[in-house]
Amino acid sequence: MMEANNILRQGSWAANIETVMWFEFLLDPKSLKEHLEKARPDPTPTELIVKLMDKITSETAAAEKAPPTPAYENLDDKPVDTPKPNNSATKKKLALKVMCLKIAAFLKWNLDIIEQKIPLETQHTLLQDLLIISREQKELSECANEINLQSCSPQELFSVLLYHRWVLRAVSRARMSAKQPRSFSSLSAMTAMKLEDRLVTIEQQVPQSIAILKQISTTQDVSLNVPVYETFEPLTEDNEDLNQQWDTCLKASEQEVHCQIHFDLAAFYFSREQYKEAREHIWKAAQINAKLPKVKVYCDIHEQTLQGYCRALGISKQEEQDLFVQFLTCKSNHFTGIVNILQRDNITREIPINYRDDLELEIQAASSSGDFFVARDLLLHVHILNAVRRALDSKASTISIATKLKQSNNKGNDKLISALKAVLPHCDEKLKTNLRMFLLDLFEAGVPKLNQSILSIPELSEIFSEQQIQHYKNKLQKKAHNLSPCWHNMPDTISNFNRRKLHGNPKLQKGMLEQKLIQSTEPSEIKNLIKSLNAGGPMKAPSKLNSKWELPIPVHSAVMGLQKGVLQDLIFILLAKSRDLSLSGDFERARKLLKAVEEELRTLSGNSKLGKLVNWELLLVSIMQFLKSWPVLPPSAEPIDMKNKENQELASQCKGCLSSLKIGESMIPRSEVLEHCALALLNLGEWEYLSNIDKRFLYFEMPGAFSYACLEITNHRSMKKISTKDAWEQILTVFSSGGVKRTSTGQPIGLRESPGLAAVQSRAQFQQFLSRLREPTTISVAVSILARLYNVLKDEQTLELNVEYTTIWPAVVTNSNAFNSRVVGEVLSELLHQALKYYPDNVSWLKVLGDINYANGFFASALKNYLQACIAVSGFFSRAVPKNKINDQVYIRMIKCCTQLRCHTQAAVLCQFLDDVDYATAFKSLHEKNCADAMDAYYHCIWDLTIVEFLVHLHHKNKEQERKQIAIKLASQMEMNSSNNEGIKMEVARVKKSCFLRTMAQQYVCS
Repeated sequence: MMEANNILRQGSWAANIETVMWFEFLLDPKSLKEHLEKARPDPTPTELIVKLMDKITSETAAAEKAPPTPAYENLDDKPVDTPKPNNSATKKKLALKVMCLKIAAFLKWNLDIIEQKIPLETQHTLLQDLLIISREQKELSECANEINLQSCSPQELFSVLLYHRWVLRAVSRARMSAKQPRSFSSLSAMTAMKLEDRLVTIEQQVPQSIAILKQISTTQDVSLNVPVYETFEPLTEDNEDLNQQWDTCLKASEQEVHCQIHFDLAAFYFSREQYKEAREHIWKAAQINAKLPKVKVYCDIHEQTLQGYCRALGISKQEEQDLFVQFLTCKSNHFTGIVNILQRDNITREIPINYRDDLELEIQAASSSGDFFVARDLLLHVHILNAVRRALDSKASTISIATKLKQSNNKGNDKLISALKAVLPHCDEKLKTNLRMFLLDLFEAGVPKLNQSILSIPELSEIFSEQQIQHYKNKLQKKAHNLSPCWHNMPDTISNFNRRKLHGNPKLQKGMLEQKLIQSTEPSEIKNLIKSLNAGGPMKAPSKLNSKWELPIPVHSAVMGLQKGVLQDLIFILLAKSRDLSLSGDFERARKLLKAVEEELRTLSGNSKLGKLVNWELLLVSIMQFLKSWPVLPPSAEPIDMKNKENQELASQCKGCLSSLKIGESMIPRSEVLEHCALALLNLGEWEYLSNIDKRFLYFEMPGAFSYACLEITNHRSMKKISTKDAWEQILTVFSSGGVKRTSTGQPIGLRESPGLAAVQSRAQFQQFLSRLREPTTISVAVSILARLYNVLKDEQTLELNVEYTTIWPAVVTNSNAFNSRVVGEVLSELLHQALKYYPDNVSWLKVLGDINYANGFFASALKNYLQACIAVSGFFSRAVPKNKINDQVYIRMIKCCTQLRCHTQAAVLCQFLDDVDYATAFKSLHEKNCADAMDAYYHCIWDLTIVEFLVHLHHKNKEQERKQIAIKLASQMEMNSSNNEGIKMEVARVKKSCFLRTMAQQYVCS
């Protein structure tokens, strides 16, 4: 017999005297159990399952390839039995399948062993056979996708549950390790593509498996029978039917079933990094497992593994389960009921303190963001409860809680007392000592009324000694005694002090009046105070009362020409206060004081000079207010053209002020007034008037040059060159560091000496001039000149700034070494930021600001500016971004910005925005491994089928199954069909463009 066995053994098995062949178990079914119960069976149970499954597979393949048997085979044409069509497996196959299930039952359906020792495809086949036999079906069909718990038999429920548990475990195992079990013949016969397809099929079943497992985990009175070795009846010559002994199954308890399901769900969610769901299920598994007996029928959970998951998820004790789960649930439900949970935790001290610390940050973030309503005092309440918890743990820090209590206006004291009352009955002597030390530190920190409130409550005062109580009561009485005269009778005290001290002390009285004079802004009050100060003799010079009271030289000279006395002091102080208020932006009160000066001057004769100066100061205040409040919107109750009427009146006043220069009067406005008048006219669009003004006064050179440029641009928008270059040359003078020749005294040759010349040449004053530009055309002229100068100095085509009107300015600069392109760029950037405050939707300025940031290497800022330009022209992408506004050059720079920021997937998506899709850049970007964006989360924004097909190939090559499936699913969508008409393709591209740009805007603009 042994010799026969040796002859029959296949060459793949080792020639060992203990080795048994698989077909011996078919001949003698009883020998199977004897073999499995050996200390070291050869073959092992898992090897035997693989061998039997291989035999089934090979015979099935041979039967499919065999030619059909003829109906008549003998010479006498006698018919033989024609095989009847039958969908059931053959008797031999069924016998082998039953034998495999008996072996699996012998292994107690241990999925750890099955997954480790058996190939994936064989595992799937084995569990499918169990499903079929448990449902008493012989057709190999998918029968685990639906389940009715009411009509489901106990053994069927076991097979369905085992299958869906295996689905989750198989997916997790494939994700965590690409290394499969050692290669058996079945695995070697299966190509890598088939294995991938099987994994994809299993992955698609995950949502359904989770739903079924959750359904069973929430079902009460679950009846589940675990098949054992004796359950499966082997087929014999006399018995060809599948008659299983289901009454031999072991009955599993409901608690075991629920515990195993929760554990498997927790392990699956943990592998997917969904820690919130994993934490909830592992809590439930730990709670149920603690109640199970040591000997279990169904549940197979290693205690060390369970504890490992608990520690990894921040769970250290099984007793914490209920309160900790409620804590996490409250956090997800907008902190509803969180105070009650924290109060209970102060008694049990179960929730880790780091979770409670994080809670404070989350509440603060929620209240700042405004995503949902957060109670006003919730953060204070949580902070106090956490402080009590730290005090109980002897880890309290009183600095933070003392500051909070001081700022809470006694509300914090009430909440602290409530928290202490709740926890004190559950404290032993050690905890009471900790609380006592905590409260003593708060007393010493000086929290108002805290010690008085604490000591007045009997249950709280018990934790202090008699000496401590008496000490703080004495301290309170002493403090109240010392403070009572000035605390309870404060108004009387001050009044008595004033009556007693000020009555006989003229110096103090005068000092009080001077202080009131400095603070007052009411003309009548100021006049009365000056009279009071001059009643006892001449008052101190106004310039010595306040160092900030200064007047311009012409105005100061005119005021000093007045007769000394109350009137001179009054006019000086009113003018000085008006100037001070106008510089601080309080124009209404400044104008009110100047009007009061006019009223005072009307009573005098021969003061027309000072009257004119005051009128010009009033005009200066109006211009400053006009520039400060740009754009001036009319009140809703007044006509819409009120703004134009006011502007025309202001322009008329400015022209009247400048007309004094033409008449040739001896008295002319001071330079600051003239400069502001020119600026006002420039911003009001009075360019023709400014271009014809006398250029002898250099205050008007820059406004006049800008006015002429604005006139030519508005009258000839299609011109290629501007006829005069005054604005260009003057800006060159500003930025030149050595291009102007000077005399031996340091004066520039060929330029007139004047106070205005310094304003033109000084870069700081030029920036001040730019900061006062408000009208869009004048700003555009300044931007175009600076951008042209920057491009000429930079002389690098890839970094050029693109903005309108740049081509009308010269393309060369003599002696370029005398200029600094960095300084030009800084001035231009500052001008653009200033201009965008008034015109935030100006696309041209947003793009050139993005170009500056791009040239300087600030790629995230450049992307932000480009996206803001896209938002401005599309109404936040509610309509398509027009090509004439955002052209390919902008998209190319956006692509380069994304590449520099290592956001390669974003760069690849943007390659589709070009008129001719840049496939080379897109493919290179998708090949990059070091990527800092959301990667496959942007795939739904791709509409070019060539890029999608490249993604499928790339992920298949890199064995990235999940991403490959995302790309395949994208390619299979109807809108991606290459046969769609152009209208559908354009609409798909428009929708996906808007979706992608919104996502980019949320990251770079809104964050």
